[in-house]
Amino acid sequence: MLQSSKSLKIKTGNTEIISNGVVHLSEPEVRFELDGLIIIYKFIIDSGETRFSAEVINNEMIISLFNFSNTLGEGLLKPIEIGTFQGKPLLATCYVNTVEGNLRQFQYTFMVRV
Repeated sequence: MLQSSKSLKIKTGNTEIISNGVVHLSEPEVRFELDGLIIIYKFIIDSGETRFSAEVINNEMIISLFNFSNTLGEGLLKPIEIGTFQGKPLLATCYVNTVEGNLRQFQYTFMVRV
């Protein structure tokens, strides 16, 4: 019989998931605070193709997602390294389903390399 425990650990390959979930958005931005680290995803529409960029401004990681507007979904499924967390490389993935305009279902995962 399987016993429940107080914590759940998820590992895949050489990474351990530290946080994941789904956020329903009605704004063009979502902000995460992870043990003092600020990570902001911004949705931007322009005349270019689907792409992303990342920069650090005032100690905040800003990840800009350009033209992520597919109703079937699109995202960054290959983990990208965005910093360090408790001395380990911090990686992130995301997947976005856009209903219309700023109405989105945003799936995220933050993980560390172990």
